[in-house]
Amino acid sequence: MRRSIIPILALLLTACSPKEPADSVQTGSAPHIFPDYTDVTIPGNIAPTNFLIEEVGQDYVTVLQAGSDRVTIGGNSVRIPFRKWQKLTQSPEIKVTVYVQKEGKWNAYNPFTLTVSDDIDPYISYRIIPVAVESYEKLSIRQRNITNYKEKVIFANTMIQNNVDQTCINCHHYQNWDTDNMMFHVRHYKGGTILVLDGKLHKVNMKTDSTISAGVYPSWHPTHDYIALSNNWTHQSVHAASHDKLEVIDENNDIILYDTRTNTVSPIENDSNELECYPGWSADGRTLYYVSAHYEGEFGPGRETQLFLDRKQLHFNLYSKSFDPETRVWGPKQLLYDAVATDSSMTWPRVSPDGRWMVCCVSTHGIFPLDQIASDFVLFDLKDNTYRYIDEINSQYAESFHCWSSNGKWMLFSTRREDGVHTRLYFSHIDEQGHFSKPMALPQRDPEFNREFLNAFNIPELMKEPVHITPRQFASFISSTEATRSNYEPRKGE
Repeated sequence: MRRSIIPILALLLTACSPKEPADSVQTGSAPHIFPDYTDVTIPGNIAPTNFLIEEVGQDYVTVLQAGSDRVTIGGNSVRIPFRKWQKLTQSPEIKVTVYVQKEGKWNAYNPFTLTVSDDIDPYISYRIIPVAVESYEKLSIRQRNITNYKEKVIFANTMIQNNVDQTCINCHHYQNWDTDNMMFHVRHYKGGTILVLDGKLHKVNMKTDSTISAGVYPSWHPTHDYIALSNNWTHQSVHAASHDKLEVIDENNDIILYDTRTNTVSPIENDSNELECYPGWSADGRTLYYVSAHYEGEFGPGRETQLFLDRKQLHFNLYSKSFDPETRVWGPKQLLYDAVATDSSMTWPRVSPDGRWMVCCVSTHGIFPLDQIASDFVLFDLKDNTYRYIDEINSQYAESFHCWSSNGKWMLFSTRREDGVHTRLYFSHIDEQGHFSKPMALPQRDPEFNREFLNAFNIPELMKEPVHITPRQFASFISSTEATRSNYEPRKGE
C-alpha cells in the first residue's frame, strides 16, 4: 500500500496540470485582463505581473513563453510562479496567450507581449492613506520590495498617537535614492521634521520667527547638505457636488533652503503676493525649479474663504533660479512656462537624473494635482526648451505625484485611472527620444488587490535600498525627543 502512494499522487498531479488546448478558435481580439498588462514594458527585476482574466467562460488556460522557457497556468486568476517568472524575464520578450473555454469550445485570444527592459531600483516607499479626508489618524508610510511582494511599515501614526492627541505624517524623501539620508514630517502631537543624516536620527522644527511655517514639500540637493522646502499654510475644502471631491488651498506659501549640517533656514522666495511651492532640483544641483501663483488678496480672517472663491483664478507658473551650492548665492527667478496665459496650473517639477527631461503635472487651476480630475503630465525637454503633453501616459482621471528611477529609465507615478477614486501606482519606461511606454500597474500577489484595497497610495518614492531604521526606533525617538528649533539667516544673492 505504501509503495502505491507515489504513483497515485503523480497521476493526480498530471491530471490536474493545465495543458494548452490542442484545438481552439481564434477570436481575433485581445483578452480583457486586470490589471491591463497587455503589451507593456516591464523592468527586468520586477515581481510577477499576476492578472485576472475577465472573459466569461467555464475554464481558462494561460501560456507564457520566452525562448525555450514555457509556463502554463490554469484558472482565471493568473498567478505566475516566482522562479519560473525569473527564468522568463531573462529573455527580451515574453509572449502571453490566453485561452477561454466557452460552451465546450476553446477560444484563443490574440497573444500579447511583455517587453523586458532595464532594471529599476528594487524598493519604493509611499504613504497609505484612507480615501476619507478626515481619517488621517490611520495613515502610514510603507516600503515595498518590488522584486517581490514584501511590504513593511516605515512608520505609522498609530505608533505614537492616542485617543486625545493626533498625529499626521507626510512628505518622506531621500537624497539620491539612498536611505541613509532621508526625512519625513510629523505634524501635531510630538511634531517635528524627522531627519536621518548618515544613518543617525534628528528632530528639528524649521519654523522660525521669519517663516510662515515649518518645511513641507521637500527636494534634497543631489550633491550638498541642503534641502529645498516649501512653507505652506494649508486648508482643505470638500466639494458638495463635483468630480473633484477635495480642494486644497494654501493661504500663504514661500520656499526655503535648509542646511542639514548647521540646522539653518534661509529664504529662497518669499514674496507676499506670490504663492511659491513645490521646489525641485536640477540633476547637477545648480538650478532650482518651482511653481508660483500671483495673488494680491488681503491677509486676515477672510483670506481662506476668498481664496476658495478665487480658486479657479489661481494659476501656478513654472519658474527656475540659478544656485551656487558652494556660496549659496541665488540668481534671479526666470519664467519657464506661463500657465496664466493658457488658463492652466503647473505643479511638481521633477528632473531626470541625466538632466535631460523634466516632468510636471498640469491642471486647470490650483496647487494639488491629486484631487484634480483634469491633472495630466507634461514633459519638458531641457535640451531645447520644448514641451509636450505625455499622451501615452495621461488618462481621463488624475495623474499626480511622480518620481524618476536612479538610472533615469523609469518613472513611477500615482494615478486614479482605474476607477477615478482610489490612487494607485504605475510605472512607465522612457526611451532616449523621450517616449514613454504604456503604463503598467505595480504588481500585486493577488491580481484583484487594487479593486479590494480601499485606501490610497500617495507620494511614491523609488529607493536603492530599504530604510534600515525600524518603526520602533522611529517611534521611540519621536516620542522621547524634543524638536530643535532651526536658525534663520537672510538669502544670499540677487
